[in-house]
Amino acid sequence: MNLNWMIEKSELADLYEKVREGRRLDIQDAHRLYQTQDLNILGALADLANSQKNKNRASYIVNRYINYSNYCILSCQFCSFSRKKRDQDGFELTLEQMQTKAREALELGITELHIVGGLHPSLPFSYYKDMLNGLKAVSSSLQLKCFTAVEILHLAWLSKRSVEETLHELKACGLDSLTGGGAEIFQPEVRKKIATGKESAKEYLDVHRTWHRLGGRS
Repeated sequence: MNLNWMIEKSELADLYEKVREGRRLDIQDAHRLYQTQDLNILGALADLANSQKNKNRASYIVNRYINYSNYCILSCQFCSFSRKKRDQDGFELTLEQMQTKAREALELGITELHIVGGLHPSLPFSYYKDMLNGLKAVSSSLQLKCFTAVEILHLAWLSKRSVEETLHELKACGLDSLTGGGAEIFQPEVRKKIATGKESAKEYLDVHRTWHRLGGRS
């Protein structure tokens, strides 16, 4: 189907012209884009805006994914990662091992570490703070993208602190951004069935909103 014809017939045709002419979209325009069901035109608008701004350039981040442990107190149905202390293939990395992995990453030109794990049953809050401090000691330029929302809730529970206090302390130790993991399905009945004990949609969003309020990114 011809894209130009689709644009002309679309309810967003005026917005396409606005973007093509380089005019700024306003709040009302953003609301229309949010509400539209026309994903083809929405994609065309995004592609147009991107090509105008970036031409044919693309950017990317070279990162390393590190799990500090796979021990977890939860038993989500869809998870093949988590292990219990009794399992032979369970693991937890020492702070020295984490630093070694960071040094190896730097040698490969990696600029960001993506770090997550299970909800460990016994590691103290100090482990996580020491881990962040230790990784920043390896290189202050390393971007540390760490922890899912449910991990933050777990750390708040461990440390007997509020979520905001927990995030504030982690940020002071070098946490640059949160990961987005844990948002698989927010429909309450389904989530309760497949991920019993995991955070609700509200709790997930509250963690990220609190983090953003502290100036963090996720």
